[in-house]
Amino acid sequence: MKKIRVLQFPISMNSGVTQYAMNNWKFISKDDFQFDFAMVRENAVLEAEIKRMGAGVKHIFASADRDRETYIREAGATLSEGYDVVHLHTSFWKRLLIEELAVQYHVPKIIVHSHSAFVEGADPLIRQNMLRVHLELREQFNPSLATDFWACSKAAADWLFGDQIPREKIKILKNAIDAGQYRFDRQIRERTRKSLGLDGKFVMGHVGRFAFAKNHEFLMEVFREVSRAEPEVVLLLVGAGPLESDIQKKAEQAGLSNRVIFAGQRKDVPALLQTMDVFCLPSRFEGLGIVLVEAQAAGLPCLISQAVPEEGVLTDLVTRLPLERNLWVEKIRGLCHEDLIRPDTLRAITDAGYNIKYQIREIERLYRE
Repeated sequence: MKKIRVLQFPISMNSGVTQYAMNNWKFISKDDFQFDFAMVRENAVLEAEIKRMGAGVKHIFASADRDRETYIREAGATLSEGYDVVHLHTSFWKRLLIEELAVQYHVPKIIVHSHSAFVEGADPLIRQNMLRVHLELREQFNPSLATDFWACSKAAADWLFGDQIPREKIKILKNAIDAGQYRFDRQIRERTRKSLGLDGKFVMGHVGRFAFAKNHEFLMEVFREVSRAEPEVVLLLVGAGPLESDIQKKAEQAGLSNRVIFAGQRKDVPALLQTMDVFCLPSRFEGLGIVLVEAQAAGLPCLISQAVPEEGVLTDLVTRLPLERNLWVEKIRGLCHEDLIRPDTLRAITDAGYNIKYQIREIERLYRE
């Protein structure tokens, strides 16, 4: 039987979208499907990883803004290869060009998949302009530019599709994880904590890009206050991004450099979640917050902002708080003096539909439709 060919677009770095697409490839039936990843930026390490996993790689490196002709030529060359599905991952509207090209090349199934709920950008003026463009293009988005409309949450659906797409036509698709690999393991915890010099410490943790959405500034303020009263508390920050140096400076200015670990981009996130004692997600906005699902799968107490969608709250481990520093400080200080209890949440994650070993069957079904 002929395999269903799926193009995943765009892939540029180890982002949440990239990991989502690669995770789906890891678990999807290789007898029935073949994925190609359309990379829009050079990344030799990521490309090698994709190829090692048996998927294909396509290059669309030209800038749609600076070199539109070359972009159309490169994208067209890829789209003309006879894909059955083009899966377009979108956080906010920058342009509608790839959708228009997919229609032009008669791709049978064009999926527009919303993964966020606001625009990125640390500079307020840049963010304001990006928001203006997004809202203008959202009004221009026509249902004829896609066959399928997906989102990771209701908030993400509202953000990308507005009133252009009837809600009954939008599929809320759960960003599932390999839940078993996050299951709490005390030996992994102790081994990883020892390697990081965390024995005897209470670890506040965060996983995510250093970007406006993730609100690391607030987390640093909370940590500064907690650290004044709790000498054994450290902050573990996992990820990379444009604002990382700003947060490093804030740690230095507060005299906390020796108590903040900047772990960088890591592949051992399941093990790092084991080391933490509380997971903090003070986001300004989120499409879903897949890392929140991962933290719950690790049995971690989780503190989240009210901007994190309700769909990601799968257990009673989660406490939702307004972005008021004193409330976060009080809650974390209370956890500092509680005994470590890490429940096994695999059943809860699975029953909620966030175990990819089962959720992937839904992806397969939708690709086939």
